[in-house]
Amino acid sequence: MNTFFGSILSAAAIIAASWFIGGWVAGILGSVLAETRVDPMVRTLLVRLTKPLIVGIALIAALSQIGVDIRVLLAILASGALAIGLGLQGPMASVIAGGILVSRRPFRVGDHVILANIEGTVAGIGWLSVLIDEADGTRTIVPNRLVTAAPMRVLKKKDA
Repeated sequence: MNTFFGSILSAAAIIAASWFIGGWVAGILGSVLAETRVDPMVRTLLVRLTKPLIVGIALIAALSQIGVDIRVLLAILASGALAIGLGLQGPMASVIAGGILVSRRPFRVGDHVILANIEGTVAGIGWLSVLIDEADGTRTIVPNRLVTAAPMRVLKKKDA
């Protein structure tokens, strides 16, 4: 009986320590990335994912400490991830395309462009879509996967 309570106590200590360590590592990562030329959107994403990733790994270690067979848990998580991945195939393609657009910067907010056969001025660039203000006043939301799948034409740079 003492070993069970000891296991529970050590599992709780692992999770608590990971909570503090995750916040500490996220803070250090944010400071280091602030000194680099990494895009602010990418920097924020990396910093926000650091703590949950560390706590998630610690949660698996804590469950193992209690005696849960983590192989079964990992198999269930893998099958769930596969189902979610197949369901989110379109949005994930847009997120990956958004990462490409953010890192490559083929156009910026204020540029006059033709993207996916839509001509207008770029009003915003996000992880999922690009906002384009057309000449007739219409604001069009174009999924990033369509933007990267078609030729991009930058007609006029904002600062040119």
